Amino acid sequence: MKDIKAIFFDFDDTLGNREVYAYNCYRAILKENTDIQDPILFETILQDCMLWDEKGNVNKKYVKDMLKKAWNIELPFEDFNTYWDSRLWEFAELLPDAREVLEELKKKYKIGIITNGPSEGQRKKLKSAGIYDMFDEDLIIVSGEWPFAKPDVRLFHAACERAGVLPEEAVHVGDLFSRDVIGAYNAGMTPVWIWTQGVRKNETDIITIHFLKELLDLF
Repeated sequence: MKDIKAIFFDFDDTLGNREVYAYNCYRAILKENTDIQDPILFETILQDCMLWDEKGNVNKKYVKDMLKKAWNIELPFEDFNTYWDSRLWEFAELLPDAREVLEELKKKYKIGIITNGPSEGQRKKLKSAGIYDMFDEDLIIVSGEWPFAKPDVRLFHAACERAGVLPEEAVHVGDLFSRDVIGAYNAGMTPVWIWTQGVRKNETDIITIHFLKELLDLF
């Protein structure tokens, strides 16, 4: 693709395999705060947590409240959001082809991160996943360090400015239409929608991929 100079990525469910590390984090929290012995019952509750979690797009208070309502499990955290952010990074891991794709794209483009979330938690995820040092410090854009978050175009424009490129010279890859795709689109960047969990209907002409390696055929 011509005239592209920079490619930015979301982290959770884009480079990071959030389905795996969220599962492992909920599993650890339940193990540490319940004494459930029956493995089927334990897994049932764990799977409920994953459903209530909605790919990280709900307030964690909802998950805590549902555990109490459905299973009479009271987690001992006054602020489950803060506790969750303090733990999730421990379990962070990449999608299988993420490192290889980043290494290849870095040979031709500036690469960066545009991610929503608290500064410390998101940066620790990148470090735990082993890719923090692949990015220039200035090109790791975490919403917790700014007065706005995706899909606000100002976050995308800040990333482009730091990379020294125009929005039309940049790509943003992410998994959420409501944050990544519409934000990049409105900012004048090229959005790429990644959806790794099977086929989901999409009637737009937005570039859609199911595996990160597909980027190497596009850019």
